[in-house]
Amino acid sequence: MLCQQCGNAIEEGRRGRAPVLAKFCLKCRSERRRLHSLKYVWLPQHEAYLRAHYHGGLHQRSRAIRALIQQTSFPRWYIKRQASRLPLTMHPDGRPWTQQEFDTLGGLLGKVSTATIAKRLKRTEASVILKITALGYSRRVSEGYTTGDLEKCLGEDHHKIQKWIAKGWLRARSLRKHRDDANRRSIHCFRERDILDFIKRHPREINLCKVDSLWMLDLFLLRGMELQQTTIHQQKASYDGDEEET
Repeated sequence: MLCQQCGNAIEEGRRGRAPVLAKFCLKCRSERRRLHSLKYVWLPQHEAYLRAHYHGGLHQRSRAIRALIQQTSFPRWYIKRQASRLPLTMHPDGRPWTQQEFDTLGGLLGKVSTATIAKRLKRTEASVILKITALGYSRRVSEGYTTGDLEKCLGEDHHKIQKWIAKGWLRARSLRKHRDDANRRSIHCFRERDILDFIKRHPREINLCKVDSLWMLDLFLLRGMELQQTTIHQQKASYDGDEEET
């Protein structure tokens, strides 16, 4: 008798027992029993999808994981383990960090994304993220406010902020055309100098009862003075340059 799965011969009977009409050999039988007891079954099409889409930065990899979760209902940890087995995961750079790289990281942290920092340092994004985490710093870009940040600081909802943008009162920089979620709202970034200019030009639009008072004081007293000093230095440098040309 031959196994229906692998085609090898099946041993009929053991230790003097009567022959048993079996369809599979012992090896194939144990493999089928193992697959039957598995909670998650990883199929070749799942591996093909992961190889085709699990690349790029962290956001692209997260999108691929979310799409595969919706298709298969696999948990996130299981998909990440399969990506590590293939292997498709990002690995940190093993080179030691120099003092110059630490200085560059400190100067860019909070101003640009980790992907931009990785390009400047000529390292992988995973290496930069791990180093930032080890140092205990945040990866959030603090140069500028999102719509959600501005809602908390001014105490207004996004509808009113969108109205200010549409009228041209508040300057905003569009980061991405649409969100990934179901709201499909535009994502904007607001610079502190633009927020200061808006408050100075349209003070009646601000409800002081809703505004975060500590944030307002910091914006006007501390950050406002820094911006003013920067503008004075820029004007002085431009004036000196004009005098040299004449």
